[in-house]
Amino acid sequence: MSQQSQQSQKGELERTLGLGPAMAIGIGTMVGAGIFVFPGIAGGDAGPAAMISFLLAGTIAMLVALCTTELATAMPQSGGGYYFASRTFGPFAGTLIGIGQCVGLVFASSFYLMGFGEYAGDLMNRLGFSLGDPVVLIALGTALFLTVVNLIGTEGAGKLQNGVVIVLTGILTVLFGYGALEALGVIGSANMPEPFAPKGYFPILTTTALIFTSYLGFVQIATVAGEIKEPQKNLPKALIGSVAIVTILYILTLFVSTSLFDAEKLSSFGETATVEVAQAIIGNVGGIVVMGAGLLATLSSANASILSSSRAIYALSADSLVPSGISKVNASFGTPHRALFIVGLSIATLTLFGHIEVLAEVASLLHLVLYGTICLALISLRKKNPVWYAPTFRISGAPLLPFMCALSCFGLIAFMQPISIIIGAAVLAVSALWYLLYARGSSLERPKPPHIQPELRKPKILIPVELPDPSSIPEALLKPFKDLEIILLGYKKVTEQTSPEQSREELDEEVKEDLKTIEEGIRKRGYQIVEKTVFTPDLAQSIDRYIAEKSCNAVLTVKPIQEIKRLLVPLYSQDQLNKRLSTILYDLSRTSKLPVTLINMSSQEIESEEIDSEKDLQEMAKQLLKEAGLKDDQIYSKSVQVTDVAEAVEQISAEDDLVVLGESSSSDRKSFFDTLHNKISAAVSCPVLAIVKPESSNEQD
Repeated sequence: MSQQSQQSQKGELERTLGLGPAMAIGIGTMVGAGIFVFPGIAGGDAGPAAMISFLLAGTIAMLVALCTTELATAMPQSGGGYYFASRTFGPFAGTLIGIGQCVGLVFASSFYLMGFGEYAGDLMNRLGFSLGDPVVLIALGTALFLTVVNLIGTEGAGKLQNGVVIVLTGILTVLFGYGALEALGVIGSANMPEPFAPKGYFPILTTTALIFTSYLGFVQIATVAGEIKEPQKNLPKALIGSVAIVTILYILTLFVSTSLFDAEKLSSFGETATVEVAQAIIGNVGGIVVMGAGLLATLSSANASILSSSRAIYALSADSLVPSGISKVNASFGTPHRALFIVGLSIATLTLFGHIEVLAEVASLLHLVLYGTICLALISLRKKNPVWYAPTFRISGAPLLPFMCALSCFGLIAFMQPISIIIGAAVLAVSALWYLLYARGSSLERPKPPHIQPELRKPKILIPVELPDPSSIPEALLKPFKDLEIILLGYKKVTEQTSPEQSREELDEEVKEDLKTIEEGIRKRGYQIVEKTVFTPDLAQSIDRYIAEKSCNAVLTVKPIQEIKRLLVPLYSQDQLNKRLSTILYDLSRTSKLPVTLINMSSQEIESEEIDSEKDLQEMAKQLLKEAGLKDDQIYSKSVQVTDVAEAVEQISAEDDLVVLGESSSSDRKSFFDTLHNKISAAVSCPVLAIVKPESSNEQD
């Protein structure tokens, strides 16, 4: 059975979208409205000052994109803003935001398709075809066509989007770059736009609220995060890059448009003003070229919105906030076909009603609510710091920056038309009613960050202490872990001829009291503890037994320490680099951002482990540490030309407070503790935390 078929049976979506298609979803959605539909409307409302409207909207969008990036790297699942809201504020908020997001995308898609119809109708008229007013008919037919394209497969839709965006951005960059050179006087005579704000400065804000639909695309990248390859790497680049690129294109387009025509003239051109601008720059050929580009742009915007809205419904359905059958994934195509049909038919219905500005504003309003909620979600998660929240990208300036961004998003709604506000409020009210009647009492699964093992955020650590003089456990060793279970193993080494009963008789009351004191000290810190006493001639064998019996994740060798300021991570095998090591290092470094030194060497002590390249191992280790939340300037790497790992650690561990040693294999654990771990413990003055792998672990991430 193919991987696709297996995933379809599980109701999962494949990760088929690379960085290019992911960014194309964002750019393709945004470029259609911002450049081909809004210049005439925005320029007519605010004149050249509309450039400020696009800049303001772009600034807000960039701040939201930064917040979205942090949330998306912690929760790279399908659903985007819905998923963030539901996992932060619960199913009620999730239902409101999720349905609002879906409906907002449906309105946006209808808006884009009406623009597509305007361009297609104008092109037909210029080519001599007289079909009356075909806008609605064209929009309707295109909605159904794009629904079928998305049904056939996400990868195919992504390739279509990628190709369209490459051609489109190339045409626009050349055309408006040339127009800007003309306006600035580099080519010909200068023709700067004036006056800058012919209708005053208040229209800048109302225009910002209207044209915010132009920036809906970047969050759609997060909506399909469950289908993006390498989300930790590609999501930040796609989200931030798409906003930056389209903001530059928008401002460039408005600059050129308002240099050539005044506000009244642009307003008279309506949705196809960009065609007139292109014709003024390079003649009739420019008009025809831009018509074709406009068709591509509005088509790509609608295509991306249909893809994203169906995934938002898919996420709602997967959480049982709408009927679960909607989330069914087609076995042949690997796409949520029922969600796509619902979206496609809804968009087709809305195109029959027209009113392009109302469609745009309702889409903007619902997305502004979504964006504001995203910013509030980040603030809440930073404060709560739940056990599953482990983003690989973090924005600076929290909580002030996200709060100001949320305030800006909600504030823009006040500048919209009353009819748009009424429709938007009605959508949210119906969503609330739906929750009360259908979804009340629903529970949601917690997110699972791809680079973190959630169960290891509550680790079980085995701590051996030698009897009859057990060492106390310094608080600094336990403090980094929010939730922790400790297996306190009091051990006494005996000869093989000594019976356990005899050893227990020799264990006096003072020793028992020392163990009790250590146990009580740990409990006072709020940690769970299980105390065991063992008499053994072979400590490594006992450790191995208790690791398996208690499902321990790590073994901690206790030594006196005041605080942890530096970590040392010895590397000798690629198999050490896995989610277990990443998770433990995340907890150790997330509060104080400790510097980490990597030692890279080959070891002859574990003959089965060989590395192809020291450089490759270092690069892989650095990537793992970055996923664990460290910055480049916190990671140091050293190569040691020795074959004995313990000797290498001893050479450079003078300044370190804790050695974190990742076990490479569970199959030879006795040898690991008899040699490597015990040698390092004897060689250094600081504690050693050995991260162990479960039996038959296949984890290589």
